[in-house]
Amino acid sequence: MLILINTKMLIDNLEFIDYNPIMNCVIGSKVTNLEIKRGMVDLYANDVSASRVGVIGFGEVGQVFAKSIIEKTEHLFVYDILLEKNRNLIEEKITRTGAQAVDRIEQLGERSKLIFSLVNSSASEEVASVVAKGIEKGTIFIDLTTSTPQVKSKSEKHITSKGGIYVDAAIMGTVATEQQRVPLLIAGEYAEKVQDLLNSLGFNAQAIKHPNGGAASIKLLRSIFMKGLEALVLETMITAKNYGVDEEVMDSISKTINNNNFNTFANALITTHVIHKNRRYKEILDSCNLIKEAELPPYVTEGVVSFFSNSLKIDIAEDLKQSNNVSKILEEFLPKKIFS
Repeated sequence: MLILINTKMLIDNLEFIDYNPIMNCVIGSKVTNLEIKRGMVDLYANDVSASRVGVIGFGEVGQVFAKSIIEKTEHLFVYDILLEKNRNLIEEKITRTGAQAVDRIEQLGERSKLIFSLVNSSASEEVASVVAKGIEKGTIFIDLTTSTPQVKSKSEKHITSKGGIYVDAAIMGTVATEQQRVPLLIAGEYAEKVQDLLNSLGFNAQAIKHPNGGAASIKLLRSIFMKGLEALVLETMITAKNYGVDEEVMDSISKTINNNNFNTFANALITTHVIHKNRRYKEILDSCNLIKEAELPPYVTEGVVSFFSNSLKIDIAEDLKQSNNVSKILEEFLPKKIFS
């Protein structure tokens, strides 16, 4: 018997077999006084412990996630491409966590009600398409790959075309240090319910009010800054080391960063850029020459020079320069058709 729950109600004589918190579905008979609320079951933790979970990809992230999931679930199925290449080694690792290895990706769709995709972005759409072939209706497919929103949109079509529920998610920290408590962003129509489901499994999920693709965008845009900063720090300090002033340069930069609220500092960089970009362009040219004179490659700095050079071609109205309106200033750097 399938009962769809949309409002708070009381069910007598119902045996609780399965509950999908996303679709609000309860299947069964013979339980007494099971109170079901909108989108939530009072015995929610028990439901999760009886759920069937699948993990695709058993690298560092997959292993950390599996260890957390297995504590809250009865059945955990894992697939990794290495099962087809070096089965004994990877299967032993999977078995040690208490999970069960499967031979084919499609089997995860057949056996699981919640699936984590933790593969490389280059394989994400293909994995989604293969999982979709065997996916059960109502199964939740959480795409945690670093794919672009465009690729995730294609993956979503594969999953939803077979009745599955596609969820865009992004890992926003370092799994190596934060383990299963690493922040996860969840986007899409079912974000809040998936947030509750994941947190009940021991994760640290946060729903955002953006459609699927929103979590991926935030992840990749954050990566522009974090990976760019990483490269910039290395290029700066390598050059500083060459000139024997690395400690002094690090101290100077540290004081600037530590003495400013980051939001205020970042907004100041944006608003003052349009005022002082001519002078700053000349300064970055000199900095680039400093690196070249040391016979070092100015990879990042040449990118900065290119940005400033193109920024000089954009005319900003004088009143906007003085407005400190960050949003309006940023719009000036975007194609005008976006705002027409």
